[in-house]
Amino acid sequence: MSKTIDIKQTAELLSSLDNVHIYTHIHPDGDAMGSAFGLAAILKKTGKRVKVLCLDTLPRYLSYIWNTDNADIKCDNIITVDVADMSLLGDFDRTKKIILAIDHHNQNKVECENLLCMNHMAATGEIVFELAKEMDVPFDRYIAECLYTAIATDTGCFKFSNTTEHTFSSVAQLTRYVPGGNFGYLNLPLFIAKPINKMQFESDIVANLKFAFGGKVSFSVVSKEIIARHGLTDSDTGGVEQIGKSPEGVELAITLKERDDGIKVSMRSSDNLDCSVICAAFGGGGHHSAAGCFFEDTPENIINTLTAYIKEKGIL
Repeated sequence: MSKTIDIKQTAELLSSLDNVHIYTHIHPDGDAMGSAFGLAAILKKTGKRVKVLCLDTLPRYLSYIWNTDNADIKCDNIITVDVADMSLLGDFDRTKKIILAIDHHNQNKVECENLLCMNHMAATGEIVFELAKEMDVPFDRYIAECLYTAIATDTGCFKFSNTTEHTFSSVAQLTRYVPGGNFGYLNLPLFIAKPINKMQFESDIVANLKFAFGGKVSFSVVSKEIIARHGLTDSDTGGVEQIGKSPEGVELAITLKERDDGIKVSMRSSDNLDCSVICAAFGGGGHHSAAGCFFEDTPENIINTLTAYIKEKGIL
């Protein structure tokens, strides 16, 4: 059973550790990369030896974060960052002891000794920001870029309803450490500029959207074939989960992405619909407006199963 600890206790624990391996989840996003490498940089400033690990391919669009010195060190202590469940660690050796899990999801199921889970934070990057302040570690440009990436991506560039006063306050303080006092130079690659082949990929997804419940639910299927046809890798498809939420009137966007071992279902919902409840019914979970689950079935059967469940429960 994990011991729940607060920011102060976590900062004290981190100060006592060395030879740390920080793991984040497979299919890593901006919050995973930003919070993990940001925390590593913070710990290195206190003289710790730290390595970040992710048992998956790292996304190319975030190479400015992970393409840094990440030399091998021995492992005496393991921390997970932005990981809600052990299954999200991929091929992690479960005989290894995890001393600390840092997370912001509604429920955390990581088997660890100590747990810092603050689900009122929009991103794990906000928690790491508070840890740096508690540990009195000075920010620099790299740490600011890591934490901004974490926070901005998990809030949809501050469009989602998880964005709070703390979100804006944290980012406002981080702007002090970057050129010109703003993150416009990161917003371009993160949210605006895209390779032509990714735009064509997204166009195909839009063209094949399916709708149910009078247009309130959208379904998109992302097969390995369509990813390969556009010359992409799975890690290049970040943001595809939001496409189905763009059409006016959609309250629940459901994306089915083909993996080698099954289908990853991602849901994005409006403020008045808790998609984490739907995902939890199928062994998954997440946040109120962003959640996921996993199926070993065909896309057609999954769509029928989810449609029947939503109808049966009177969700829409």
